[in-house]
Amino acid sequence: MLRSILPALLLIALPLSACGSNSDPVEQSQAAAADLGPAIGSIAPDIRLMDASGTERTLADLAEENGTVVFFNRSLDWCPYCQRQAIEVDEAADGFAARGYGLVFITYDPVDVLAMFAERRGMMVPLLSDEGSATIDAFDLRDPMYDDPEHYAYGVPYPIAFVLNTDGVVQAKFWHEPGFGQDGGYQIRIDVTDVLNTIDAL
Repeated sequence: MLRSILPALLLIALPLSACGSNSDPVEQSQAAAADLGPAIGSIAPDIRLMDASGTERTLADLAEENGTVVFFNRSLDWCPYCQRQAIEVDEAADGFAARGYGLVFITYDPVDVLAMFAERRGMMVPLLSDEGSATIDAFDLRDPMYDDPEHYAYGVPYPIAFVLNTDGVVQAKFWHEPGFGQDGGYQIRIDVTDVLNTIDAL
């Protein structure tokens, strides 16, 4: 089945972070992430995936002095929310580097799709292809809402970010606002500034 294509113009107007709640959005995002993927304090599964140039990458070579921030996204092909977030994070890459953290995005997209997105958007952050979703499954992040192998979104992860230290230990993780529920909040992403502030507080 052909993948659905959403209008690129949506990138201009789509919000990434939630608002209007009485609770701190960072606390909400961290609470929502608590039961998804590796727990804080645990060692995350290793990553061994091809980037957009076809080069194999691991956590060890993605990490900077203090670690790595790993963003799992649904798709940089058809998901405008994911595309918008990737662009926003890429624009903030210097802030992460100044704090000693590498960055990486992981999607189920094939290498050629990531290469086209990286070239079109001038991306500097590594984009890793988990075609087949083996790493997504190792992190236990597959979204079960898409259980039909014929569906274009089969194998996508929940959109979630992990802050890992140089030993691969999870220091923090973020997900969208819990009020949307695990099957309906993919539009909401943690604000980059909130991730940077959390790193500063570690």
